[in-house]
Amino acid sequence: MLIHYKKPEGILANYIDHFWEKKMENASDIPYAIETIFPEDQVVITFSLGNTYFRAVQTPSEFSPIEGALIESLHTFPTYYKHQVGNHIFGIKFKLGGLACFSEISFKNFVNTNIGLNQYLGSDSNGLLLNLKSKITFEERIKIFETFITPLILPHRIKKWERLQQFVDILETEKEINAALYKTITRTFIELTGITPKDYLQIRRINQSLAYFAQNKSSKNQELADLLGFYDTAHFNHTFKKFTGITPQSFVSEIEKMEPNEFIDEFKQYISPEHLLYYSSKKHS
Repeated sequence: MLIHYKKPEGILANYIDHFWEKKMENASDIPYAIETIFPEDQVVITFSLGNTYFRAVQTPSEFSPIEGALIESLHTFPTYYKHQVGNHIFGIKFKLGGLACFSEISFKNFVNTNIGLNQYLGSDSNGLLLNLKSKITFEERIKIFETFITPLILPHRIKKWERLQQFVDILETEKEINAALYKTITRTFIELTGITPKDYLQIRRINQSLAYFAQNKSSKNQELADLLGFYDTAHFNHTFKKFTGITPQSFVSEIEKMEPNEFIDEFKQYISPEHLLYYSSKKHS
């Protein structure tokens, strides 16, 4: 499997986390038939440049075709991708609420689903797919997308996005938030991300637990529950299963069977390298 990652530069670095690309030219490029992605706090734009690939949300037996240029919303359930020979996907992963800086359209009611890119960014985006297909390199495709998206930046939406970042800090540092402020935070979160502050915090905590499991396969549920701010072990177990579809015990029992190198390779299907590194660095900061 050919995989590329690259961080954006300039003003777009404020809103885009990274560009990525996957290409599978033969059967040996496919390490696993179905890739599992646990919920993250980042919206993704995907361009299918090769054969149709398939995505399922929550239920890994109900796959739908992914074609053309799509925005994949934040998801509060595990998402499954069926990899096949000929798949070629170019993607852009945005920081929390970052894509909202480029359109007037609200993300309200837009969660656990896909929409066409033109529905959110307008008809000018219709030619992007063919333009990207015509380019040979990953770097060329990045330049094409950057040239398209940069002029769409909306200053007044950036102000809302900056408020969202302030609200994130409040959520992560304040133990108690008054009702009026929480209502304002909730309204902003839903408009710019599609999810509630509660969902955001739970997704963050579950991803942190995945990173800790990756670093130390013998991590105890009670230790993680205390560390990540869950009420108790039962609360942690319930939330983990809600967002991943499995219990922490089931997850740990599987990774404990793996050799160290096998563990690292296998874990990449659950959390992207960029995301894993982010939470790993958070643990040590």
